[in-house]
Amino acid sequence: DRVGKILTPIKFTIILIIVLKAIFTPMGGLGAVTEAYKGTPVFKGFLEGYKTMDALASIVFGVVVVNAVKSKGVTQSKALAAACIKAGVIAALGLTFIYVSLAYLGATSTNAIGPVGEGAKILSASSHYLFGSLGNIVLGAAITVACLTTSIGLVTSCGQYFSKLFPALSYKIVVTIVTLFSLIIANFGLAQIIAFSVPILSAIYPLAIVIIVLSFIDKIFKERREVYIACLIGTGLFSILDGIKAAGFSLGSLDVFLNANLPLYSLGIGWVLPGIVGAVIGYVLTLFIGPSKQLNEIS
Repeated sequence: DRVGKILTPIKFTIILIIVLKAIFTPMGGLGAVTEAYKGTPVFKGFLEGYKTMDALASIVFGVVVVNAVKSKGVTQSKALAAACIKAGVIAALGLTFIYVSLAYLGATSTNAIGPVGEGAKILSASSHYLFGSLGNIVLGAAITVACLTTSIGLVTSCGQYFSKLFPALSYKIVVTIVTLFSLIIANFGLAQIIAFSVPILSAIYPLAIVIIVLSFIDKIFKERREVYIACLIGTGLFSILDGIKAAGFSLGSLDVFLNANLPLYSLGIGWVLPGIVGAVIGYVLTLFIGPSKQLNEIS
């Protein structure tokens, strides 16, 4: 918590410096839309968002946020929810600022640095163009601070969760294992990590999205676990297919059939309709066989 209070303002300040420099000394006008974003930019951007892992991290960070609020003496459920909502709104506004700023930076940099491709390369080349050799230091500081705030939060939350899930492992042991494992993986390089993680993210990210969406509307179906289970099954069956495709494997005639018959499949989010159908089936089942225990009763 204290580390976040120190590093987060530093991160915002560094990004603000880079963006303000790009605004007051423009690298050029808005560049032409790339081919990948011409047809369906919203869906393309949505799928690219998988790589940020923000939704997955938010589920884990939720533990840290709730515990931090509780440590301030807030224990009543309504007050706890209100505090978490306020924190979520602030975080959403902060992320909006960061992503809009980076989008502006990328959109106006083409004339100066050319079509370099990856976002990390665009940011690196733009910083060097705007600040010269000092740009590498500024960018390095921004990335270091950004990664520290995220990694500290993830390592902490993983330590808290897994030490409770496996009592034989202490918090210190879990934190040590996670840190060493992350240190090894980090040295593979960003491109290799993304190439390896995209198929996995394509398969599991929709499940995280579904869990988050259901948690917002669970009062409608009275938190019945059958709705969660059936919705996740319907979503998972098709998100796994997306993961297989992202890994470079061909689905052959099945891919052709789903493209022609399943809405949104061609856009990469064919799991939406099966997820909705699964949720409806789960709810209907509870009407006939009766609901089992609610999630909050089980946990």
